Amino acid sequence: MADTPAPILPRAALERVLLRAAELHAASGDVPETMSEADLLALAKEVGISPVAVKQALAEERMRVALPAERGLAAALAGPAGFTASRVVPGDARATLERVERTFQSEENLVVLRRFPDRIVWGPRGGLAGAMAGVAAGFSGRALVLDKADEVSVSMVQVEPGRVHARIETTTAGRRSVTLRTAVGGLVGGAALGAVLAVLNVMAPIAIGVAAVAAVLPGLIARSVYRSDTGRMQLAVEQVLDRLEFGEPKRRGIVEQILGSGQ
Repeated sequence: MADTPAPILPRAALERVLLRAAELHAASGDVPETMSEADLLALAKEVGISPVAVKQALAEERMRVALPAERGLAAALAGPAGFTASRVVPGDARATLERVERTFQSEENLVVLRRFPDRIVWGPRGGLAGAMAGVAAGFSGRALVLDKADEVSVSMVQVEPGRVHARIETTTAGRRSVTLRTAVGGLVGGAALGAVLAVLNVMAPIAIGVAAVAAVLPGLIARSVYRSDTGRMQLAVEQVLDRLEFGEPKRRGIVEQILGSGQ
């Protein structure tokens, strides 16, 4: 009787089996507490995992920052006080970091706060120079986005020759504090307005309605603006990573623009 051929697993089933096998192996207690990078690469080679994938995973692990999910009244009312985006892109770490620096210098109203071999921290350009840059950007039609953040940090780690792990972190805690103070100020002002209307013997339903609107509206507007700004910042960061990964978009000539606008 001929041997029955072993069943062929589709990719989805293969991924589930490997994931479950890893879980069972980890639960068995046979996993060492520590392992060198060389031993990890050797182990991955034995099970058929490419060294490139392991090195990329190691780079991502080194750059991973385990931040707990933000909770509390501030996060619930206004939103998170920062965000992070990362991606593996082609290139050299130093050259890629310099490329991002040139992009920020030409397209954003930012100034370098701290500089490290593999990391640069930017902040908004204040004072007269920052104000003039903002006015100039407005006249040119450029929208400045990241200068609304407290800090923008860019880190680069070489995964392997020709591949870089890029990470961009943006903090907006200061801007969120302004949003929350606006909301609190609205509540205080609304309560004061209600008291004044009561003293003036304004009809209770009208006084309550006007005071409620005055108390809530500033906070709602401030939260809407904050969330809109942080959303635009996240989009700008992802667009920076897009350009690093896929290159600059091809600029159309004048004739192509005219033909395109007529469609």
